[in-house]
Amino acid sequence: MLASFYQAAQSLRVNVFPPEQRQLTGATRLLVSVLCIAITLATLYFAFTITPGEVRMRGMHLMFMVPLTMLLYPALKSRLTSGPTILDWVLATGAAAAFGWAIYRADDWLDRFVGYDPIPTTDLIFGAIALITIFEATRRTVGATIVVLNLIFISYALTGPYWPGILEHGGLSLPDFIETMYMDAEGMFNFITGIMATFIFTFLLFGVFLRISGGDRVFTDLASSVAGHRRGGPAKVAVVSSALMGMLSGSSISNVSTTGTMTIPMMKRLGFRNYEAAAIEVVSSVGGGLMPPLMGTGVFIMASLADVPLVTILIYSIAPALLYFAAIYFYADTIAAKRGMQGLPRNELPRLLNVIVQGGHVFIPVIILIALLVMSFTPFFASAACVLLTILITFIRRNSRLSLSQLLTALEAGARVAATISALLASAALIYAVTVHTGLLNKVTSIILTYSGGSSVLAIILIALLSYVVGMGLPVTASYVIIAALGAGALQDMGITVLAAHLIIFWFAQDSTITPPICMTAFVGARIADAPPMRTGWECVKIAKALYIIPFMFAFSSLLSPDWYEVAFDFAIGMVMFALIPIATVGFYHWALSMRTRVALLVTAGLLFYATIGDASVGIVWLGVGLLGSLACYYSAIRDKANHQPEMLRAP
Repeated sequence: MLASFYQAAQSLRVNVFPPEQRQLTGATRLLVSVLCIAITLATLYFAFTITPGEVRMRGMHLMFMVPLTMLLYPALKSRLTSGPTILDWVLATGAAAAFGWAIYRADDWLDRFVGYDPIPTTDLIFGAIALITIFEATRRTVGATIVVLNLIFISYALTGPYWPGILEHGGLSLPDFIETMYMDAEGMFNFITGIMATFIFTFLLFGVFLRISGGDRVFTDLASSVAGHRRGGPAKVAVVSSALMGMLSGSSISNVSTTGTMTIPMMKRLGFRNYEAAAIEVVSSVGGGLMPPLMGTGVFIMASLADVPLVTILIYSIAPALLYFAAIYFYADTIAAKRGMQGLPRNELPRLLNVIVQGGHVFIPVIILIALLVMSFTPFFASAACVLLTILITFIRRNSRLSLSQLLTALEAGARVAATISALLASAALIYAVTVHTGLLNKVTSIILTYSGGSSVLAIILIALLSYVVGMGLPVTASYVIIAALGAGALQDMGITVLAAHLIIFWFAQDSTITPPICMTAFVGARIADAPPMRTGWECVKIAKALYIIPFMFAFSSLLSPDWYEVAFDFAIGMVMFALIPIATVGFYHWALSMRTRVALLVTAGLLFYATIGDASVGIVWLGVGLLGSLACYYSAIRDKANHQPEMLRAP
């Protein structure tokens, strides 16, 4: 009977299972399915009851996820189509034993003093196995970059007395290091792994159930009905649908892979160049990680690192996310105007009312999720409750109703999706533990304060450069954790609020996925568009200007003010500013603009940015200057119109 469920759900699996995982068969597939469903059900169970303790809960998560990673991800990409090897089974068994031992010994570890009590040999052996399997699972899922970074941090921990100046510390012996990382709750089982084992897992599961219930199709249809008929329609569909898809995954690569296969070819047919189509989709998809309520996995870690309630972060992230998407929308509209593009015919697009009537029910769990968070329920409980609610909601419509095979597939897919980042966050937990135990946190803060000369602007620029370098080849979440651990304190010491400091780093962490030379999300979009990867990456940088400007607004504007009217004031000015920038960079309004007018527009945008800085009286003055600049730009553009000669502007 179970075999028939697998056969019925095969087509569904292709859509919800990560494509980079093995396609397993036979007994191995059954074992993996059972393990995935078991950890998913166990996690949901503990969302509504008392967890068995920090180390046990986190150890249980890793006891399932690390072995699953060994079975689902081959050691070499060339072996993707083959089943697990003997080495895979050995590593999976070793990982299960190491983390199972941690669950067994959890109470004993709480009663000992780390660094003083003798270390049992068995604990040392299992600790070494746990470290090795975490590193190998990380390498298989996200590549060797973060493993190399881990080894650098471990070397720093072991060789502390030999580092110069402020970087020097007492150092740890290898047994002491394993004890600290494995037998202490502040090591690999710290809060980062705890977040992954609880509400990141259930939020990912929530996204899976939304997709299986047809949420991605509803969001795409909704975006098409709203924006498809407008000038440059497919590009605007990409912007709107990626904003909505951010509610499902918070993953830029997932968003590109989902919506990009539809929007990129449509944009190319309409007249966008291949690298432009790819870049618009890519930067829109990156915004999925900035759009509440999911915002990727980093936002959950941010809530713990910054000690700020999750719902507060989500509320304050709405206006910046809308500004980001508006900036991309304005750019796509300007290009479409310059090329004389039209929208898609209305008769080829879904009707808004029909979309809402047929699929609007998928928004109910999202609304309930936000309501539960506002009511101060824990994210773990809120997301798990919405998973169950989503299952019930699917029965409203016959076409979205889940069968038993689909339900089993969704439960399995939740664990499979979690496996893509579980080892990564365990590695990030190790890096964070090293920065705490060696005092590196305070040391880097002192270095940033020294080199910035006390200037918060220079400090933010240094953080941006650090994020760019460290983030090369790293997923956004890992990049955020590392930079936040190293740099958030420095920004706070300069008077920047804790929320602003972490949002600055979180936004800068996104740029590593679109900025050459290593820009993973841009590469995915370029592959779909058959475009040059590097050209696509640089086009992303050109389009995603808001990604580099808004972090400065976090620090100096009232975008994070508790007063709604100040937020509204800066939001309105930001909208105008981001509307002017693409007109200036593209050089087209309703007609071609001269270089004089384009420079004037950029200056005016800069004046408007200054209007968001400081108190209201200063802002009003700069706003007045910006409005005068806008009038000057308008009259300059009128002069350009008189000299404008119509020409064929459509791209080849």
